[in-house]
Amino acid sequence: MKQVGQKGQIWQYTLNPVEADMLASLLKQFPLTSDFPAKISKSDTDPKSAEREKLLNESLAEHRKELKKRAVNLVTSEKLRPIENGRMLTLSAEERENMLQILNDIRIGAWRALGKPETMESPIAKDSTPAQAYHHLMNLAGYFVHHLVGQGSD
Repeated sequence: MKQVGQKGQIWQYTLNPVEADMLASLLKQFPLTSDFPAKISKSDTDPKSAEREKLLNESLAEHRKELKKRAVNLVTSEKLRPIENGRMLTLSAEERENMLQILNDIRIGAWRALGKPETMESPIAKDSTPAQAYHHLMNLAGYFVHHLVGQGSD
């Protein structure tokens, strides 16, 4: 994946066929994990804290639901159109932000599924297929985030 242009609030990226398929497949994984309750504070004893947390969690659930709808639209034939050696991905600023949120959610979900390891340097057991899958999803989402923010050159 390579950024090939930006005009105003429109970004364009080229993807080879494998990258295009992997991105589409990755976005279909969203949301990777179920909602997990957010805590405003671990030590807050204010009686209204539970009410605020409930509102926060409802808002987060609604946001993820909306992102799920948008994830499907990010890899339509209009957004990810064929070119000579792959695909051209064209995103508005809002779509780019949505994609970054979705990819980050996948990365965090995979990290949580792996038990929130402090480092990813530890080898994954060869017989741990689910762990390998989560590790792969986390790295794949990271690859696309890296390129979306303009750090990738390939």
